[in-house]
Amino acid sequence: MLPAQRLVLLVAAAALAGCWREAPALGEHGIRHVVLISLDTTRADHLGCYGSTVTSTPAIDGLAREGALFADVLAPAPTTLPSHTSMMTGTYPHTHGVVRNGFVVHADNVMLAEILKGAGFHTAAFLGSFAMERLFDFDQGFDHFDEEFEILYGTHGKADQDQRRADAVTDAVLAHVDEVGTRRRLFLFAHYFDAHAPYDPPPAFAPRGDDGQPLAWDPDEYTQAVRDHQEEIDGQSYGLGGVILTGLPRSLVEKATGEPSEIDRKLARLYAGEVEFIDSEIGRLLRGLEGRGVLEDALVVLTGDHGETFWEHGDFWNHGLMAYQTTVHIPLILRFPDGFGAGRRIEQTVSTIDLVSTLCEALAFDEVPARVEGKSLAPLLAGRPFERGAVYCQANQPGWRLEPKDRWGNLYKARVVREGRWKFVQVPYMQGLEQLFDLAADPGEKSDLLRGGAGQLPPEAAAAYARLKAKVLRWVRTHPLLPSQFNSAQAEDALARIKELREHGYVGDEDMDKQGDLLPGATDSERDAEKEGEEGD
Repeated sequence: MLPAQRLVLLVAAAALAGCWREAPALGEHGIRHVVLISLDTTRADHLGCYGSTVTSTPAIDGLAREGALFADVLAPAPTTLPSHTSMMTGTYPHTHGVVRNGFVVHADNVMLAEILKGAGFHTAAFLGSFAMERLFDFDQGFDHFDEEFEILYGTHGKADQDQRRADAVTDAVLAHVDEVGTRRRLFLFAHYFDAHAPYDPPPAFAPRGDDGQPLAWDPDEYTQAVRDHQEEIDGQSYGLGGVILTGLPRSLVEKATGEPSEIDRKLARLYAGEVEFIDSEIGRLLRGLEGRGVLEDALVVLTGDHGETFWEHGDFWNHGLMAYQTTVHIPLILRFPDGFGAGRRIEQTVSTIDLVSTLCEALAFDEVPARVEGKSLAPLLAGRPFERGAVYCQANQPGWRLEPKDRWGNLYKARVVREGRWKFVQVPYMQGLEQLFDLAADPGEKSDLLRGGAGQLPPEAAAAYARLKAKVLRWVRTHPLLPSQFNSAQAEDALARIKELREHGYVGDEDMDKQGDLLPGATDSERDAEKEGEEGD
């Protein structure tokens, strides 16, 4: 689509949009710049301000003290590109159309960067990984799009994608601000990827072993931890690649014990070191923006795209396969220049699809694009009554083997609806597996209330089950989908690179297995067989 056509589309969307205002505009709070910080693969429970006792995150905790903290935020998807596209469009994945990583963002989506650019902001993005690079058209609306990656696929402990460390992201942001100055309003999007595997923090942030030396990331231990849990439950191992490609056996979901091994404990300590490294770089970023005269006039939004399951559930050391709180409970902090909402802790369930509407109101824009499904959080920030309604999420794995032809690609995968204390999970490809959790009584999702059958539910839980099941089925059936296509260019490059590494003995079969999800290629007969097996739709 040509730039002129995009401008027409954006203007038309704004003209047709309804006003979302439910509280007085927040524009009077002195917002000149917007800084959006995204923490990839970062569990909310690993931040001090969210109650962590295993990590030290003083920079993020300080930001929370200066701003409003949302305690119960549900990611719309547990995978990087779909979740970030939701963050930037205010729509769920089954509306914006991005099935999983590797799919292209449809040009008709109106992105946050486009909205702010149209309002006169200089828009700049600084990526920590390839998952959102311009190859997938995520760069729509950005004047500056920095995707310079220093760690390439297959290096640095068999990195699973091109990426760079947090210090390089911070350096890039501050260097760009030095280059462009602050005469124009700035929208800065900083994406920190370090909490994603490999868990390999710099030595200063690495945990220490009994010998006092920094613990080191070992990719073989990572895959072994997964295989050990799978073998304990099923007597066989599928590996990381096996479940990403073909899905989790129902037995892994239903029989996971939630007990860590020694390898698990080591991996978790390394993960915590990565989170602490990110925190240190966010502190440096905020200090650098303050010294350059940006921070004092900036609305700072800190959030994430998804978390990571360790040993707690059957999607061991992964994200994207299921939608447990380990992978979909993410942080959200909004810090206003004048201290508005400082110290407020908001318990109501919200989603990052609410950010576009919230920012439009915070900046005193009259309207939001018509397709936006999120709601402005302004009433919650002002301490006013607010009815959010149900919040949804949908998993993105397994890959193409379960993606129906010419239909929404995540139709058979895990889907979730949250309403208050209740969380309902439905997984069509697992013979219609359903789960119901009372998160107020069971925040770790250890007790599936449907395990004994729906007929055994107490009245309140039975009513929640019937209501939420109807809502999630209606949600997946009704959506104004923008079609998305898989772009195989990066995947083909990655496959060629890992093949070369394998020939030189640097990678093994497990690494090759993981790449089966990169290139879709199911035959029509395979897809038709899956379509016939669909349940609940």
